[in-house]
Amino acid sequence: MLRKLTFVLALVAVAGFVAAQTTLPISPTDQGADAFEIGTTSASVDQTVTLKLPQATALHLASTQITFDLTSTGPGLYSPNNTAGLRCVYVEGPDETLKLGDAYYGQTQVIPGGIAYTAAVGGWDQISIAGELVTSYPPIKIVDGALDPDSKDYFVCYQSFVLQLFANYADWELTVERDDTTDQGIEHLYVQANTCAAFGSPTGLYDLPDGHSRNLIPTNLNNASTGDLSAGSTTCNPNSSWTDVLGVLAVKVNSDTYGDNVANLTYTLLAPNYVAPVVVTGN
Repeated sequence: MLRKLTFVLALVAVAGFVAAQTTLPISPTDQGADAFEIGTTSASVDQTVTLKLPQATALHLASTQITFDLTSTGPGLYSPNNTAGLRCVYVEGPDETLKLGDAYYGQTQVIPGGIAYTAAVGGWDQISIAGELVTSYPPIKIVDGALDPDSKDYFVCYQSFVLQLFANYADWELTVERDDTTDQGIEHLYVQANTCAAFGSPTGLYDLPDGHSRNLIPTNLNNASTGDLSAGSTTCNPNSSWTDVLGVLAVKVNSDTYGDNVANLTYTLLAPNYVAPVVVTGN
């Protein structure tokens, strides 16, 4: 019986493969006027080939839930060998800010608590941060039997995620908007995005308070379609019309309330000169 079942399953697998490889007939196309030329030693005719595509945008977000879970503290969660993607280190001081130029829409870059991230060895989707690891909450550390007063400082946590973009036109914009649906939001939230074509430098982020939005990709990287951007890079997938983006999120833990502090983010890919439709409500 087992051999029969195995044989049947094998036939099903082969049938499925054959169905996937079905050859479809294509008949000759007859479009436009006939073209002909008669010559003694040669003859030439002209043909115009057009690939007609609609304007299109698409987004693929690989992680719709990002949780900075500090309820399970200890060396295991925050150790360098942790593979959960969460790192928390003590701040080095207040936030550092830098006003950016027109390519960044005149926005201000922020390094939360002076803790910047850098590109790590291992590919475009790897980042690292340096600093003293936080291993407890509330943050506290005992050294040689005495309390280290600096261990009570704020701390910064980082995580990253992948966002994939498709736009078959140039001068697109990727924005993020925060619109919290609860009163218990995250007090200090920061965000940035780096395409696989260019990691991005310097390594600050944008602060993102509730009710605000930020442009994530500078104009020197969005002046072509996402397919052209990927094809022109050695770190992107050259066989894809999509562009991979590494999103980076950071929180600075200050006086946030216990429980779930939630921020609601919306990422939007915009066509150039896009104007939101005007919605007219009742009288």
